[in-house]
Amino acid sequence: MQKPKRNFLGKFSRSLPSLMVGVLLFAMGGVAHAVNYQLTVTTTGSGKVTTSPPGINCQPDCTESYPAGTPITGTATAAAGYRFARWTGTSCTTATCTRTLNSSATIGAVFERIPTTTYTLTVAVTGTGTVTSSPAGISCGTDCSEAYASGTAVTLTPAPATGYTFAGWSGSCSGTGSCVVTMSAARSVTATFSQGTPTSYLLSVSKTGSGTVTSAPVGINCGSDCSELYAPGTSVTLTATPATGSTFSGWNGNGISCLGTGTCAMAMSAARSVTATFTSTSSSANLCDGLVIDKSNHPMTALTKPALGQTVVDPQFGTTIRRITAVSGSGVIKPAYSTIPAWNADESYLILYHTGTSDSGHHLYNGKTYQHIKPLDISPADLEQFYWHTTDPDVLFYVNGNSLIRYHVSSGAKDVVKTFACGGSVSGGSDPMFMSWNSDVIALRCSSGYVFTYRISTNTVGTALSNGGDTAPQASASGALTFFSNGSAEVRDLNMNYLRGLPVSGEDHASLGRLASGMDTHNGVSFDGSYVGSLVTSDMTNGAARVIVGPATGYPYPPSGHHISAIAFKNPGWVGVSIVGNTNGQTALNNEILLANTNAGGQVCRVAHHRSYGKAGPRDYWAEPHVVISPRGTRLLFGSDWGGGQSVDSYVIELPSYQP
Repeated sequence: MQKPKRNFLGKFSRSLPSLMVGVLLFAMGGVAHAVNYQLTVTTTGSGKVTTSPPGINCQPDCTESYPAGTPITGTATAAAGYRFARWTGTSCTTATCTRTLNSSATIGAVFERIPTTTYTLTVAVTGTGTVTSSPAGISCGTDCSEAYASGTAVTLTPAPATGYTFAGWSGSCSGTGSCVVTMSAARSVTATFSQGTPTSYLLSVSKTGSGTVTSAPVGINCGSDCSELYAPGTSVTLTATPATGSTFSGWNGNGISCLGTGTCAMAMSAARSVTATFTSTSSSANLCDGLVIDKSNHPMTALTKPALGQTVVDPQFGTTIRRITAVSGSGVIKPAYSTIPAWNADESYLILYHTGTSDSGHHLYNGKTYQHIKPLDISPADLEQFYWHTTDPDVLFYVNGNSLIRYHVSSGAKDVVKTFACGGSVSGGSDPMFMSWNSDVIALRCSSGYVFTYRISTNTVGTALSNGGDTAPQASASGALTFFSNGSAEVRDLNMNYLRGLPVSGEDHASLGRLASGMDTHNGVSFDGSYVGSLVTSDMTNGAARVIVGPATGYPYPPSGHHISAIAFKNPGWVGVSIVGNTNGQTALNNEILLANTNAGGQVCRVAHHRSYGKAGPRDYWAEPHVVISPRGTRLLFGSDWGGGQSVDSYVIELPSYQP
């Protein structure tokens, strides 16, 4: 009889217990071992997976070893805002999945974000004050709408400005208590602030030229102390005293009727702003000294474009031209516009606009070394519509939405000067110019169809004028008048009352300025009518016009492509002019930059060929030179494609009179 075979354990095979199904026993030095398999869990999205028996709590513990044949139950739990979508690596279809481990395995749980329904909450402000929200999102002021998830309870809090009280809510809230809006649909809320009875009014004095202004009762000695609070009804008399070498030319201001050069008396029934103008009696430096002042042709010749930071001498006019930017490709770095100062009050900063670059927007440069400093976090209504403060070198203004913003360039801090309740957005119009030269008056257009002025020092909005055009009025240098291109060239007061017309077109390029005598001027190109020329200066106080550069003064008929810059607010009367005309620059005025003294008896000098093709070149509008005169008039900034190139850079003409 054949003997049964023995297995390697030394036992008969038939003696193995039947209960060992699914568990493999093997001999390792006489010891039996069970096989373990590893389970690995992954997650996609926000959620976790736990197992029973315990061992996995993923995340962060996502792997565990289990004996072979063990049934493992995994449970997927979604985080807030998410839901379980599916498993991977297994056929389970529900959030609880049981699997028997017969080998190592990897399974994944996929979680997806639950779609959120949002509704927009819109806040409007009437009067002067701000509204903030909790949860955050609204700070109106500047940010007056926010989208919130359905069901969110939003609490709005009003904060009246000084001199105002909160009068109540309208729209989705009412009364004067707290406003809590549940966002089950789009909501709108209006906060109304009412002006309280003032206990004092502010009298602010500014001055142009050299002299002092004092007050009776005492409080103002400007000079150094140029503002004072007075009780309502107080009668205040201002006295102007010119410095040696100057005379007092007169007063300008809001809510005053001070004529001539005597004292200025007013009753403080409202906040007042007064400007005293002093005029030098000595001869000021002639910026045209040493420059070409003839009217002959000076045909342009070739000139190699300078490297960044380097200078060349214009072969025809002998002036120094410095290249201050070097943009790559087909990019553009240039001044914003001729009517808007590029330099700040002390010429320590300079703003240039970048476009077609990776860093498009407004950029701050050193105003004397021309080194790039940083991009500016501003978003004006249009690229040209920023306005340097004329005495504070750290401040500029711009309009965004329906608010006037004060911006500190060194820190980036912003504050809302005024939010206009105009039923639309606010801008400086389609052909913007500068603010008043005391940085107090700005003229604006509301997109809902009217124009108006605003005086910062007294928080006064002038009477609005309904107008369906796209231009805005522009504040004169004194802040007492406005120019309005309204089909013709109009002079109006701050309440938009018509005063007089000017004998030039209101549609051609121009810039508002001021003479050394204090008279407000309109300076523009004129192609027809009684006054024709590349530069015609009109007195806004009486409408009289003078041809400065034109056939009447021995110059050719004006070519095309003019831009005027009359914003030398530290040297009134000096005006820069850029002309494209014929790009070959072979005859007088074509492709030239001019500097003109529009004061009585002033000279005109021809400064340089800018060498830009303007709209005839590949960069079209961006290649227009858009000359900008510096506050002291000793430098002229312009953009150029330098002979029709693909890119546009900025250049500065440093006149012989320029001292860094």
